[in-house]
Amino acid sequence: MSPVEQTPSSPWRRVLKWAAIWSAPGMFSGVETYFFSLSAQRPMPFWRAVLTQLPAWYVWVPLTPLLLHLVRRWPLGRPFRAKAWAGHGVTCLGVGGLFALVYSLCQQAFSSGLAAAGSLSFSTMVLRYAVGWMPMMAMTYAAVVAVAQSLASQERAREKERQAAALAVELAEARLLALQVQLHPHFLFNTLNAIVVLVRANETDTAARMLVLLSDILRRLLQQGATQEVSLRDEVSVLSRYLEIQQLRFQDRLRVTWEVDDALLDARVPNLVLQPLVENAIRHGVSARSAAGRLRIGARRKGDALELVVEDDGPGLPEGFDVERSPGIGLSNTRARLSQLYGEAGRVSVGAPSQGVGTVATVLLPLQPFVAAPVAGGARG
Repeated sequence: MSPVEQTPSSPWRRVLKWAAIWSAPGMFSGVETYFFSLSAQRPMPFWRAVLTQLPAWYVWVPLTPLLLHLVRRWPLGRPFRAKAWAGHGVTCLGVGGLFALVYSLCQQAFSSGLAAAGSLSFSTMVLRYAVGWMPMMAMTYAAVVAVAQSLASQERAREKERQAAALAVELAEARLLALQVQLHPHFLFNTLNAIVVLVRANETDTAARMLVLLSDILRRLLQQGATQEVSLRDEVSVLSRYLEIQQLRFQDRLRVTWEVDDALLDARVPNLVLQPLVENAIRHGVSARSAAGRLRIGARRKGDALELVVEDDGPGLPEGFDVERSPGIGLSNTRARLSQLYGEAGRVSVGAPSQGVGTVATVLLPLQPFVAAPVAGGARG
């Protein structure tokens, strides 16, 4: 059955639920009345005893949802609200009066006692039962209000949790977007500075090629927009253009080795996760050498994780270097983005390679397939 077909029957299910709940005290009163009648000269049949009690308790069936709504509107508690207490007091008296009215009708219809014989007027009977049942009605009303306030409190707590979760998601997205926005101009300014150097050295052909590559990179970044994760294939594509820019800048002094497993190209990675690490490797590794420098970029599977590696053969890390306290934009940005996206499952470490000299930066993140978001409306670019 579809949700549309289930909707019309839902009010009836609620009515049946409340009827089942209020049948319990009604049946209890009927059983009690039956056993009391056994001591009389003319015992009352069980069915008649039940009918003198049960219908009056069904007064609560339509009133219960109204009381739930009333409790939300007039909650009882601190601070003290005279209007709320007065409203509930008047409502309680009204419920007691309605109960007494139905109860009196049931007594007249089904009771074989003195009241049914007409010794009391109907109005006197209603007043008598209203006063007699009022303590029970007050306790019942208080129980309903207590349950209603508990349900309302739970609902408010769940709503606060939903709002807190939504705010946490929005905050995380805002932080990620701020980190990404911080990264783009940082990369852009460094590249433009390299182009300015080439123009001043009259290497216009090389500068023109760098501008073409830069425009291609910027076009890709604009297409991605605020996307936080891309496929490793796209990450490598953008990074290869960035490295081509750097090779034009350093000419024969920069040698790049790619060791990326083709089976991992569809893995999900943070957008521009490798670029700041490569930039650091070039600035602090290759630029610090008088001879040609080597840069190795790798991606491999490590259990259920994806390991990305950027290694250079430069002079290595300064003494006492701590990646957690690094003030550099690249490392701090990468560390913050990994933490926001993957929590403890995303880590970046920087150290010395197992063989030779230099520095190796390693990013470890969960290995997950990248699923491209569908293009709305079949837009074409």
